[in-house]
Amino acid sequence: MSTDHLLVCVDRTELTRDMATFTFRAVEPYTFVFNPGQFLSVGIEIDGRVVERCYSISSSPTRPDTLSISVKRKVGGHVSNWLHDNMSEGRTITASGPLGRFSYIDKAATKLLLISAGSGITPVMSMLRAATDSDASTTPDIVFIHSARTLDDIPFRTELDDLAVHHPQVTVAFACTRLTDDDSSAAWSGHRGRLDAAALARICPDLAEREVFLCGPGQFRAGVRSALVTSGGSLARIHEESFGFRLPTNDDGAASEGVSVDFTRRARRIHVSAGTTILAAAAAAGVTLPSSCGVGLCGSCKVTKTSGDVVMNHQGGIHRREIEQGKILLCCSEPLSPVVIDL
Repeated sequence: MSTDHLLVCVDRTELTRDMATFTFRAVEPYTFVFNPGQFLSVGIEIDGRVVERCYSISSSPTRPDTLSISVKRKVGGHVSNWLHDNMSEGRTITASGPLGRFSYIDKAATKLLLISAGSGITPVMSMLRAATDSDASTTPDIVFIHSARTLDDIPFRTELDDLAVHHPQVTVAFACTRLTDDDSSAAWSGHRGRLDAAALARICPDLAEREVFLCGPGQFRAGVRSALVTSGGSLARIHEESFGFRLPTNDDGAASEGVSVDFTRRARRIHVSAGTTILAAAAAAGVTLPSSCGVGLCGSCKVTKTSGDVVMNHQGGIHRREIEQGKILLCCSEPLSPVVIDL
């Protein structure tokens, strides 16, 4: 999909108490062409105006007649709540795309590690479905790990268990962070607590040999990224998905905590907490910076970094040669060390 298309909802499936899959078909004859892991920019008319949001495609491109997004209801989420409250068979939305570079397709990897939390499961679910739909002789060796609060919060659990049974190349593991000792979870043998270096090494001992695709909330990604590196993984082989703009909250720490980022020409310093982009931290600190799309696509927040290291999860808004020259996109860069920016 390279232009806007009108999509009609043909199915709705409840996944968990706060997550549902909405399946669409193009109104006009059309075959969806996308890479597993890509996302759409969805436009929905709410209260007389069109509101746009980005949602990952959770279905597989090997099944092109329909396309699905799996959406988690969020507190205060304008569009996600509208979808849960209103979207049903026969209703329409507009969508443009596909967008994004978060996919294993061009990596030529024979061993994958897919890690997610929350609604971050959607793009990696698309990858897993696509990989297991292919010829068994070409299916990569896949370890799939999803972190949720409780057993009831794991989307696609039955399908994931079934894929692991029928595909010997696929290993599925879950981590639950808020399990209680009730009857439903007492016999569960999966990981309890957050995914740390020890848990990742136990679930996937050869993680250093794998191409990693990591998707989830910022602090989750920052913690897992650190754990992967501690366990022998390489930053160059860790690919992350992070679209959407989230302002830091008071829970993210005081303004003096986190990694420092200096804007030399503005004589300003901000501190960026783990899992937060430079643009989001700057906005919370009252520093207005150039930006537009917020997803690493348009390039309007491109600046020159004169020192320091960042993790940048862009969607094509910057070229390799620009990165080699020290340029970064503020909307999708998280600092790993103190950073100085020529701005």
